[in-house]
Amino acid sequence: MPKPKKTTRGSDEAFWQLMNVSGNSLLKLFGFSDEQAEQYQFRAIELKEKTVKPDIEGFPILASDEGRIFLEFQGYSDPFIRHRLMANVFLGCANESYEEFVMAGIVYTDEKYKEDAKSLNSFLGKEHCVMEDCLNEIVLTNYTEEKLEAIDPKLIILAPFTLPTKTDKPTVLAKGREWQTQVKQLFSPEKQRDALNILGLFILNRFRKVNAKEVMAMLGFDLMDSQAGKDIYDMGLQKGVNNVKEMLIDALEVRFENIPDNIIEPINGINDLERLKNLHREAIRCPDLDSFKTRLLS
Repeated sequence: MPKPKKTTRGSDEAFWQLMNVSGNSLLKLFGFSDEQAEQYQFRAIELKEKTVKPDIEGFPILASDEGRIFLEFQGYSDPFIRHRLMANVFLGCANESYEEFVMAGIVYTDEKYKEDAKSLNSFLGKEHCVMEDCLNEIVLTNYTEEKLEAIDPKLIILAPFTLPTKTDKPTVLAKGREWQTQVKQLFSPEKQRDALNILGLFILNRFRKVNAKEVMAMLGFDLMDSQAGKDIYDMGLQKGVNNVKEMLIDALEVRFENIPDNIIEPINGINDLERLKNLHREAIRCPDLDSFKTRLLS
């Protein structure tokens, strides 16, 4: 039976912002030297033929005279992430008739997301047409905060991924205040706000026990003053809704075991946090599943 989908918006949007603020620092994670990394600038390839893939308007890349780098930031399970990235590489190059050096890389926020990614295909009857080792991949949980800083101090923005997801709230908030101080020291005044927004999105995305108001207090400014800050707030609300949905379904499964889709689907369609909380109480108190269903559909 389907559980509520995890929100992934925060990590995706934050990565786009990170590419703008400090994409060069990301390249150093892949072994680029300071000199090499500084040659690259963030840009997006705009598709000319929208009919080919109308849901995609452009691909984020880092580009220089030395070549182009396509990066994906993977903060959830996607079995075909490698296939999607390579499709973007091929389509992006074809779109601009580009034939020079290309690197494709994936930044996984957790080892399990890399394990879930399926291998690229080999081709039947073509002994030498095997798509292997095409990608450069790293897993952020394999790094410590100290290792990130040794590669580039500005990678402190990625420090939330060096802590386990179950880290207690006081520790997360204390570390967050430390990271905030470092961001203010490392980034220029015109980039500090964006860098702090990115940090806040990563913290909120990774730690379920931390809410948007706590992130705002920790970072020390009103996030609603910026679009990225509003994204943090909206994501916090959605995360709260998804968490209560999970608890509600778990409570029903504990009491009544197999829960039919005609109950799961209406629950997944509710986005009113107070109603979900009331239904959670009802799931604990109701005498049977039919009485819960009556309350759910009323």
